[in-house]
This record gives sequence, structure tokens and C-alpha cells, in this order.
Amino acid sequence: DDIGMVATAADVCAFLRALNTGTLQTTEERKIYTSIYEYEHAGWVPGYESFAKYYADLDAVMVTFYSTTDRDLIKWNLAEILNARFARIIGRERSAKDG
Repeated sequence: DDIGMVATAADVCAFLRALNTGTLQTTEERKIYTSIYEYEHAGWVPGYESFAKYYADLDAVMVTFYSTTDRDLIKWNLAEILNARFARIIGRERSAKDG
């Protein structure tokens, strides 16, 4: 059985940060790949959704996991909305702390 790739949230965070900040690639490679790909993750297996995204303006990586019984992925957009709201909350908290 192919179970895909398995990693901890911390490992995904470190890998995604390295991809987005350029520490894994040369400048030339980074220019090529960032013009083709967005370095983020969204995945689903029965019972489980996972997302990982780097927010450059916050210099933050957010990794989220959701349990789900939604085999048709109808609630997928809800997870995307929650993730965007979490990022806004982090941004506001950082602004208040720095302000």
C-alpha cells in the first residue's frame, strides 16, 4: 500500500521555510522554480487533510491538520478559509506586539 509521504509538522515547516527563503537552491534555481511553482502543500487522505504555507509578509510557516469525514471534499474550502483567518490573526498579533 502506498501511504504517501510521512513527516512531522516541524519537519514540513522547516522544509517549506527553506524552500521559500532560498536556502535549498541557488539563486538561479530559485528564479526558475518560483516562476513555475508555489511552494506550499494541500493534501487529503481519507479522514485527514493537511496544509502548509509560507507567509512571506509574516516570515511564518503555518502547518495545519484537520480530521475529516468529508470524502467528497465539500468542506475543503472551509479549511482554506480557516487557514487564511489564522494567518490574519498572526499578522494582527505581530503588528500589535511591534506597534
